[in-house]
Amino acid sequence: MALVVVDVQEKLAPHIEGIEEMLKRTVKLVKAIVALKQPVIFTEQIKLGKTVDELAEYAEEPIVKSTFSCYKDENFRRKIEELKPEKVILAGIEAHICVLQTAIDMKRAGYDVYVVADCTGSRKAEDKEIALMRLAGEGIKLTTWESIVYELLESAEHPAFREILQIVKN
Repeated sequence: MALVVVDVQEKLAPHIEGIEEMLKRTVKLVKAIVALKQPVIFTEQIKLGKTVDELAEYAEEPIVKSTFSCYKDENFRRKIEELKPEKVILAGIEAHICVLQTAIDMKRAGYDVYVVADCTGSRKAEDKEIALMRLAGEGIKLTTWESIVYELLESAEHPAFREILQIVKN
């Protein structure tokens, strides 16, 4: 499993509808995935600045790309092929451009792709809504951050359960 956080950057984030709530949920998602000791990959679209401050501490070596689909970037593909994840979980912005194109390309390449709907955003709500409908139509699994985290936990017996519970509560 790998989480990919797509282009949550300082120049674009302020223009995303509902960005404050999206960022709070995305931070929780990233913290939970780190607690589960799973990889998190950050990408940055050229010319949009750095990853936002709320997520910067987790984005140590973001993959800088010019393609809209992360999967069309050679460095990204190399990183994914190195990790060999069963599941690829996507979050980020914009839902109808980079997240959508990445999800479709990765699904076509044979990955089991999940898009975390409440950790994605677009400048306009309509664009996000249409993107989510299209993703579902393409066979990509839609989920929420809390749902996917508990799916990965599987049981209250998981060693990271208490840490995850604290992330959920805060």
